[in-house]
Amino acid sequence: MSNRILIVAGGTGGHVMPALAVCKGLRERGFNCKFLTDMRGRALLEKIVPEQKVSTISASSPVTGNILKRLLSIYKLSFGVIQSVFYIARFRPFCIVGFGGYPSVPPLIAANIFQLPGILHEQNARVGRANLFLATRVKTILLSWKNSQPLPKNTTVKFTGLPVRDVFFELADYQEKSEFNTDRPCHILIIGGSLGAEVFAKLIPKAISYLPEKVRRSLTITQQVRAKKQSELEAVYSAMSIEHFCSSFFTKLPDEMAKADIIISRAGAASVAEIAAIGRAAIFIPFPSSLDDHQTLNAKSLTDEKAAILVTQKEAESSPTILTKELLSLITNPRKCKQMASKAGELAHKDALNKIIVSIASCQKTTVESTK
Repeated sequence: MSNRILIVAGGTGGHVMPALAVCKGLRERGFNCKFLTDMRGRALLEKIVPEQKVSTISASSPVTGNILKRLLSIYKLSFGVIQSVFYIARFRPFCIVGFGGYPSVPPLIAANIFQLPGILHEQNARVGRANLFLATRVKTILLSWKNSQPLPKNTTVKFTGLPVRDVFFELADYQEKSEFNTDRPCHILIIGGSLGAEVFAKLIPKAISYLPEKVRRSLTITQQVRAKKQSELEAVYSAMSIEHFCSSFFTKLPDEMAKADIIISRAGAASVAEIAAIGRAAIFIPFPSSLDDHQTLNAKSLTDEKAAILVTQKEAESSPTILTKELLSLITNPRKCKQMASKAGELAHKDALNKIIVSIASCQKTTVESTK
């Protein structure tokens, strides 16, 4: 009986990191996993997990760019199918698991050629185009959020949640403060990736500048910022007499999140899931150019349950006091921070990894029975 599984993922962190977590979990349970991605995914893995062995296939998005770029993308995907046929014939997995992005398409088409079961995992609340295309070609699609849409027809759908690192569940629960003051400051953590770091360096200080002076003195701010903007941002906070720590990278981000009373963040699937897992009050400012506006729907997974606050980038840019008002509603009401943190924690999915692995392992039995 084969214990081999082919894991495939798009080339961005949002696809690669959950795939990596599942791959690690499967290996710990005795499965033999092969990891497939494109050149972007390989470069990312070499940077963050250099020990991870990975193979690459040709892939590209056929829905963006001019007609020549789209035709080239179709050629790349077609060549990727040929490469995938080779990998499957050589590795002989009992199933293929895709984590979205167009690099997932060729291996799962190749799986159909070999009549192997396929499983998809969708990280975002807005189901991606690649996964929607593949949905009718697989056994099951696993969802990270209960409000996921659009749901594919004629495909088994299971809700599993999004796997996050154990450390986010192991940190201490949020402890409510009776009030925020200079002795017990309100810690605000601001994160958002490279693009978010650049925009937030402008938006957040402006919103904070509208807070009453007494409130500003009760703050401690930790903010991710691009290195070239760090000294400029530090000068802004110093001028407002706000205690601050700015850095382009946090080596121990979970610890920084654990110290926070309020987190301001983009709304990538992993960020939303990690904030829920650690249980902290959050203000989400979704990346406005995310494909199909999936970050807004990710944020709504918590905000619709009153477990976080949503402020659009357009609102924050056109009227900074909107963000000021939301911050003030938390800073002046520590109980609201606690309530929001508790609600977020209730929406976390601690057993997501196990649910995903159980679904994958069920394909092993199916494959054995089909060969009898």
